[in-house]
Amino acid sequence: MILIGSAFLFKLNFTGKTISNPSNIDEEIPILGSDHVREGIKVVYNSNPPTSGNHWSQPAEWGFYSTPLPDEQLVHNLEHGGIWISYKDVDEETITKLKDIANKYPQALIVTPRTPNDVKITLASWGRLLRLDKFDEELISSFIKNNVNKAPEPLASLEQPVVRVGVTFPDFLVTEVGGRTITRESLKDKPAIIWFTTTWCVPCQIGAREVAKLDNQLDDRFNVLVIFVDPRETDSDLINWRDKFANKDWMVAFDNELTDLAARVNLKFLDSKFLIDKNGVIKNIDFKIADENYLNVVKQVVEENA
Repeated sequence: MILIGSAFLFKLNFTGKTISNPSNIDEEIPILGSDHVREGIKVVYNSNPPTSGNHWSQPAEWGFYSTPLPDEQLVHNLEHGGIWISYKDVDEETITKLKDIANKYPQALIVTPRTPNDVKITLASWGRLLRLDKFDEELISSFIKNNVNKAPEPLASLEQPVVRVGVTFPDFLVTEVGGRTITRESLKDKPAIIWFTTTWCVPCQIGAREVAKLDNQLDDRFNVLVIFVDPRETDSDLINWRDKFANKDWMVAFDNELTDLAARVNLKFLDSKFLIDKNGVIKNIDFKIADENYLNVVKQVVEENA
């Protein structure tokens, strides 16, 4: 179970020198701190792009991006053992090849454009950097395999996920607070969000309120099953959470050793939300705070299943 917290202590990560010599040999970069800082704070790092240091509390989702993401967010992915490939001034053929690499390792790679780079393609892991003047699949694959999960929190995986968009969510059986049995089959009348959280996860609380508003706007056209993964919590804790942050018809249940649903979906983060259609097929997997973009995805799936 991954507990995502936040810290508000800001430390300046700067050693006075930026490493900048491109080569086909990856470089070892001195490790900086790894504290969380408030989102929006800029951190100075010791390499271009950074390979360690203080960072925002919410990592990005793995995958390919056509627009840049903040360094401070992506350093968190490096702390989780991931590889960040950034590119600059490359042709469409190269972009297609980078997309293919990202799709090959959907639980370990982030690929983004990055204007401050000093070479066309740069690979970063925790404390290591590889600069390339052109796409070299052999060198890229070697760097990925040699450096993935060599980080403080080794959460990345080079395996293809069993639970992913486009496949059917695993069968399960959980007992809702109050005694009702919930299965995947029982959710098949309409789309559903299967949401993994704790009562104390603040981003989850904020997101739940937004999803509850959407639920009311759409007149109960999707189900919400919230699975709580902290064994210290009680039935009363779950009911109080629902009363305060959600809608009263949302299903709340504990994960348990018998169900072990969190392990079966390879849960990495709190606030993980699996959006399934009325046939149980996964349409979206998200672990960021439920913002306007996420609500639009939910609305789209609801309309497709009308």
